[in-house]
Amino acid sequence: MKLFKVLTMLIATIILPHSALADVAFSGYGSIVAGKTFGRIDDPLNPGQKRDEILTADFYDVGQYDNDIKFTPESVFALQALVDLGHDLKFTAQLVAKGTDDFEPEFDWYYLTYQVNDSWSVMAGRRNIPMYYYSEFSEVGYAYPWMRPPSNLYWWQITQFNGFHANYDFELGDYSNNLTFFYGNENSYDNKEMLFYDELFGGNARSVDEFWSDILGFNWNITGDNFEVRFVYFQNDRDRTTTAQDGTETDSVPFDQQFLGFGGYVNFNQFSFLFDWNHVEYDDDVGTEYPTYLVSLVYNIGDFQPYITYSKADHERTKTAAATKDLEEHYILGYGVRYNFHPSAAFKIQFDKFEEQGEASTGWAYHGDSRTLTLGIDFIF
Repeated sequence: MKLFKVLTMLIATIILPHSALADVAFSGYGSIVAGKTFGRIDDPLNPGQKRDEILTADFYDVGQYDNDIKFTPESVFALQALVDLGHDLKFTAQLVAKGTDDFEPEFDWYYLTYQVNDSWSVMAGRRNIPMYYYSEFSEVGYAYPWMRPPSNLYWWQITQFNGFHANYDFELGDYSNNLTFFYGNENSYDNKEMLFYDELFGGNARSVDEFWSDILGFNWNITGDNFEVRFVYFQNDRDRTTTAQDGTETDSVPFDQQFLGFGGYVNFNQFSFLFDWNHVEYDDDVGTEYPTYLVSLVYNIGDFQPYITYSKADHERTKTAAATKDLEEHYILGYGVRYNFHPSAAFKIQFDKFEEQGEASTGWAYHGDSRTLTLGIDFIF
């Protein structure tokens, strides 16, 4: 990862001072979101104690709402520079500042794109792993009707990687198609989400490092007049190292994981139906599987888009002596309205009900129920 970052930043250092000689376009996006939960519940991890309801709106950055009004869990600002170097070569860099990081800016995307011909293009550098249907623009709130893609689906501790993409555009009948093949690696040192879980379950680690290697897969987008669907498959090796306060390192048993997904949308007159189905499988000793799905209906009436969304996440083990489907399990039922009050900005208000359905005796029912109200403005420029 460091080599990729150094090389790409070196390219940026060379390019940007000479931007006067190149065609540079700036764009960006942002979200200002506030929210809170309501009430208190029995603490699932501390029997006999009570705590505020908590909604984890962003697992990767550990953005959580509780009974106090908060602006930081989901507020974000990003500036993207696209440098046209000529001769079909472009450089993209994206600087992001998130409330969960005290708005400290960080380059999270930087990659080169070369247009080989009318059908083929290749990219090299750092950007999001094309996992779920909304993964590649999950932080661009203006791009979808809800406040966020449901967090109980988009919960991964790794969302970006350094690697290569090869894109092929073609027509098949009346439909536009895009095939993307990708390969890369990600070494996430001091992973925020994994350290959070270590502390949540009573650990005292100094850091948790997560390693995804040989991320290899493809996705296939098919677009028609009133729909788009997307298939995705990838696999990778996964390792994890936990470092205790005294510096002792403990390596988890490595395993392979596979990700399969099918998502998209269909427009029916004034209605839009959105969906995302996914299945994750670990090649570990207990046969871990995570089946998840999302369905949502949006009514488009003028500048308003009232909507309802339901997302379900499950966690199963299929290789244990007594295979169980009653581990981590929950759903989120959300209602809201998007108001497009400006050509480049939208106001949203959303209410979410998080229902814990896991078996408490397994220790996996640790989220707890919650009811959350969020409102905010998403914009692009």
